[in-house]
Amino acid sequence: MTIKLHGFPLSPRAFKTLFAAEQFGVPYELVPIDFARGDTRTPAYTAMNPNQRMPVMDHDGFYLWESNAIINYLAEQKPDGGYLPKDLRTRVLTQQWQFWDSNHWDPAAAVFMFENVVKKIFGRGDADPVELRRGAELMGRLAPVLDGQLAKTRYVVGDRLTVADVSLGGTVVSADQAGMPLSEYRGIQRWLADLRAMPGWQKAAALMKPPG
Repeated sequence: MTIKLHGFPLSPRAFKTLFAAEQFGVPYELVPIDFARGDTRTPAYTAMNPNQRMPVMDHDGFYLWESNAIINYLAEQKPDGGYLPKDLRTRVLTQQWQFWDSNHWDPAAAVFMFENVVKKIFGRGDADPVELRRGAELMGRLAPVLDGQLAKTRYVVGDRLTVADVSLGGTVVSADQAGMPLSEYRGIQRWLADLRAMPGWQKAAALMKPPG
């Protein structure tokens, strides 16, 4: 049975799972989420993810939530691709950066996504300058960490694309639209340009459409 990815494609968290599937060459079916319709609050959806969040993967009744976990599962479908390295130390380094994404990078990027993108789409008022300042402070601490790593290697963990790049890059897919302060970081900009040129990124980005 084809893997089903339930998600709202405009969300970076859903986008990164689509980017993974497309780039890794894993067949999948996109099941779009409509928040206005309450898709994540139905009993059927709650059975897949009791958090009532997205994205969710359904593979023959095996449900998986948390975008980075889904990315790793997709990478395991193509073990020869090297996206989830077999060497223990390289593998745990990719996962280290994924944990950093979930705990630090994603929350910082989410401030700008919510204030400058989500509020406009769903009519939730103007961006809060206090929140944007908080987001800028977070990014000011975090971006140099990633930029410093990318000054040493082409991708986050060495010279090959791994799940770490998919996780971290997907988080800032809408960096320009959301006004994330990343333009001064040459390593991040070079790396993002590389990711944006990939067929998987472009195919996933083509699915990013606002509701309505």
